[in-house]
Amino acid sequence: MKKVRRSLLGLVLSSVAALVAAGTSTSQAVMQPAEVVVRDVKGNATYQVAGTWQPLKKDMRLTQGAVIKTETSSTVDLLFHASATSLRLTPDSSLRLDKLAQEAGGETTVSETTITVLSGAIAGTQRKLSAPSRFQINTAVSTARIVGTEYYVRADGAVSVISGEVSINWNKQGNQGSVQVTVGAGFTFDPNTGTVVPTNPTYLTNIIAHIVTTANNAETFKIGKATLVVKPEKVVSPHGHDNDHGHGDDDRHGHD
Repeated sequence: MKKVRRSLLGLVLSSVAALVAAGTSTSQAVMQPAEVVVRDVKGNATYQVAGTWQPLKKDMRLTQGAVIKTETSSTVDLLFHASATSLRLTPDSSLRLDKLAQEAGGETTVSETTITVLSGAIAGTQRKLSAPSRFQINTAVSTARIVGTEYYVRADGAVSVISGEVSINWNKQGNQGSVQVTVGAGFTFDPNTGTVVPTNPTYLTNIIAHIVTTANNAETFKIGKATLVVKPEKVVSPHGHDNDHGHGDDDRHGHD
């Protein structure tokens, strides 16, 4: 009987040790650094690493911590392969790559991405991410969680959604706490009022070309042997045909 007990105890301890070792190995090896590929540069753009600014060129690969800046009438198109996200940095804008990580191996890639819009604005198209993957966009006043959508985010915290939804955590002025809101297709989060309003048609017309470019770039992502094509659930038209969502005429809702 004692031998049986010792045998069972040894089996249990061995199993626990194996689980602990596996858990430790997984926690240490799950996430690895990811890269961002510069798909295209139109005009003049630079990037900064370790305090040194250098010219940004097509096909460069950027890593966590890099800051990108565009000049007047210039744009930069970026591909985040880990999350199948296409971004465009619009003219007179700057962006910091805060966190770029992805899971090593496995059938489904798990990614963690955090970026900060320092000035200007970005346009983006992203596939639908599955948990626990995360794509987060920070501004001075808000944090936007992107699950899978087409969007336009400005450094002042304004977020316009072309398709899908974006969850925003907005910090009130004067340390008055924060509010979480959801922005749907055809609507814009106005940081001046902390409310979600219909996107102004004129404003939408001005930004739609950037969205179209990111959507076209997103078609280059591959999943196995298939090409990933991001198809919006609800597409917003600059002429007001947005599949059941209306637009307001107040220029305050998406001003330049």
